[in-house]
Amino acid sequence: MPVGRDQLPHLEITRTIARRFNDRYSGDGPLFPEPEALLSPAPLLLGTDGTKMSKSRGNAIALAADADETARLIKGAKTDSRRHITYDPAGRPEVSSLLLLAALCQDRTPQQVADDIGPAGAAALKRTVTEAVNEYLAPIRSRRVQLAQDRAHLRRTLREGNERARAVADATLTEVRAAMNSQY
Repeated sequence: MPVGRDQLPHLEITRTIARRFNDRYSGDGPLFPEPEALLSPAPLLLGTDGTKMSKSRGNAIALAADADETARLIKGAKTDSRRHITYDPAGRPEVSSLLLLAALCQDRTPQQVADDIGPAGAAALKRTVTEAVNEYLAPIRSRRVQLAQDRAHLRRTLREGNERARAVADATLTEVRAAMNSQY
């Protein structure tokens, strides 16, 4: 299951519940698999305020944000007072996070982005990040607008997905009730 490192405790609780249920009720083999964490090698990106990125903290760049909103968020991102831009995650975490964001969008290394900006300063860094993020997200945003215009297609897709999920859930609940000997 793809999760962030901060979700590992929740995954471990799920594993414990599955293990206990299987031990108690599953005689023929496990009914519930124990999920394994699938951690991405992508490093942690800080939010625009320099803390952990979180939608609830309001320091994230939403995929649904338009180019102007993205530019506003990045322009307000926290940096430091040193003019020369360098990639130093331990010493300059906020600057390094912005460099990493641009690098991920441009398929480059953060060091390459830093070398290109060098003495141009934080304003140039933020311009580079804004351009990189907006260019990277442009096809996603375009597709989102296109899909949002066809409400019937969206409703149909949601309905079909709901029907598939309900069928899987019903089958699982039938197996659970049988394992617990609580048919009703």
